[in-house]
Amino acid sequence: MLVGGISQSVLRESAVSLAFRDALAQLGYREGQNLVLEGRSAERQTDLVGPAQELVRLKVDVIVAGGVAAARAAKAATETVPIVGVGVGGDPVAQGLAKSIARPGGNFTGFLLAGTDRGKLLQLMKEAFPGVTRAGLIWNPDNPGGGLDSWEAAGRVSGLNLRFIKATSIEEMQAAFATLATEKIRVAVVNADPLWVTQSKRAAEAALRYQVAAMWGHLPLAEAGGLMAYAPDITDQFRQAAGYVKKILDGTRAGDLPLQYPSRWTLVVNLKTAKAIGVTVSPVILSRADRVIE
Repeated sequence: MLVGGISQSVLRESAVSLAFRDALAQLGYREGQNLVLEGRSAERQTDLVGPAQELVRLKVDVIVAGGVAAARAAKAATETVPIVGVGVGGDPVAQGLAKSIARPGGNFTGFLLAGTDRGKLLQLMKEAFPGVTRAGLIWNPDNPGGGLDSWEAAGRVSGLNLRFIKATSIEEMQAAFATLATEKIRVAVVNADPLWVTQSKRAAEAALRYQVAAMWGHLPLAEAGGLMAYAPDITDQFRQAAGYVKKILDGTRAGDLPLQYPSRWTLVVNLKTAKAIGVTVSPVILSRADRVIE
């Protein structure tokens, strides 16, 4: 079996990659025996079409696409090779990836990040730091699922004045946190993006360096040293993706497998980071957290 993986940045030994490979092994597919994994990536999400086309030329049996940009690149590259998207943000129907959630049709299926309550993220930030009125919002314009309209609306409802800053790379993220520090904005929300997961340590270190209290849209960021994260478990989604890969290899058409929304959201707070940047997280948030890293 030849499985192709595509995302903005592929880290072979990342937690999500290891979880995917372990899940495949439990299903009977092991590298070096009956499984070959081919990973492809690009520096920017806008450059993923070429890597997707390369996987198609390799005649992989299935493509696993991490994030909406990778899913769209894979979909543009082939109408026949089955695609399993993981961590796909935005509306997959509006983006042309699927005909419906229950029966996506064609060669696409997968696991969604859609349904994120952005107002909830801002509410948690305000509860963590009562009295805050200004916050940064770091987002990647390359991400097709990034959409700012809902963030602007959520900011108005929450009463937060959001300072929007673009970041398409780790270097730009470092510059974004530097800007927030210069403007004396001590809190920020970072929009979910596959790049921050695969570069989680460097991303978390950027916020720590400039002493910005950041809420992340991926759980591995809090585990890597980010202050807080509120998100579904992307690692678990990769485990579930292995199950979809097996079903496809057993003969099920990708388009007949329903798209899956996250079943629950998890709040993680890293008190080590809170101490390092000199902030106090409110007891209300600590009592609500699913996990506190001390």
